[in-house]
Amino acid sequence: GKPMLRDTINVLPFEYVKLRFCGSEPAIMYTHCHVAAHQAAGLAVTFVVAPDVMQRTQTIPEELTQMCLRQGLKASGNAIGNHGLDFTGLSPVPVEAPPRKAN
Repeated sequence: GKPMLRDTINVLPFEYVKLRFCGSEPAIMYTHCHVAAHQAAGLAVTFVVAPDVMQRTQTIPEELTQMCLRQGLKASGNAIGNHGLDFTGLSPVPVEAPPRKAN
């Protein structure tokens, strides 16, 4: 049979899709291509709704903070490690994560 197409948008080569939605609750939503090679090439996006609210109302468990620090990742602030809605320095395109340090 044919696969379900619910909540699916097909994007052809050299095309793009603009999504617009109104988030009603603080959330982080990861959206991705289901072809592994495409996903590895960066065909994914993370929507962050109300990051300022999340920073005020949620905490990250200490073990996760330490895991980030061991990998050389910033463990506080927003997506770029700044505070509030300051996204100065955030790359407009996906970037490869730094190599993991050996334990």
